[in-house]
Amino acid sequence: MKENIGPAAGRLKKTLALAVLTGLMLTGCGGGKQAAVEPASAASATATVEASVTVPGVVGLTLDTATDQLEKLGFKVDAADSVDGKSIIVKKDWQVLTQDPSNGAQAAKGSTVHLGVKSLEKIATEKAAAEKAAADKAAAEAAAKAAAAKAAADKVAADKAASDKAAADQAAAAKAAADQAAAAAAQQAAQAPAPAAVPAAPAPAAYFANCTAAKAAGAAPLYRGQPGYRSALDRDGDGVACER
Repeated sequence: MKENIGPAAGRLKKTLALAVLTGLMLTGCGGGKQAAVEPASAASATATVEASVTVPGVVGLTLDTATDQLEKLGFKVDAADSVDGKSIIVKKDWQVLTQDPSNGAQAAKGSTVHLGVKSLEKIATEKAAAEKAAADKAAAEAAAKAAAAKAAADKVAADKAASDKAAADQAAAAKAAADQAAAAAAQQAAQAPAPAAVPAAPAPAAYFANCTAAKAAGAAPLYRGQPGYRSALDRDGDGVACER
């Protein structure tokens, strides 16, 4: 039995060895093709990276300067008036407002960068108009402040005048009231009845014992009704006593 099994096992081992060798050979051929393909893909990728360029920022530059920078990097430039649509003749008379692709973007060499521009003349006109508008606004604000200050001063003056007039009117009213009171007092005093005259006390009756006494008193002659007159002293009865 050992002699019959030995040759069969040897043949099986040889068959397996041939199969393994064939697989190794096929694998080696495939690996060679993959190795040949991979360098080609890497080279293509490297070429693609090398063909892409970072787009610089040119917004704010004049069109001629922006064009020079972009063309030196291998880009094409397409510029258009983004405001009025006018034709661009002298590039230095235009300023870049927008760009596409934007600053820092990656773009292939030979691709076109689109620029939106505005004429420097229009920019100057707009700047002058803006400066004039700002100056006009500042002048208007200054005029408004001056008017407000004048109005405030006028109000202060008007308030003072009104206060002075009120004080003067009050003083005049007080004087008028005082004058009226004085006039009323004077009128009342004028209209008050005069004090009643005190009747004089009757003179004491004179008495002369005789004409000599009357003459000595300086009262002679004595007339009827006069103090000291008595019919006894009027001898002739003519109403005059002590006439001699």
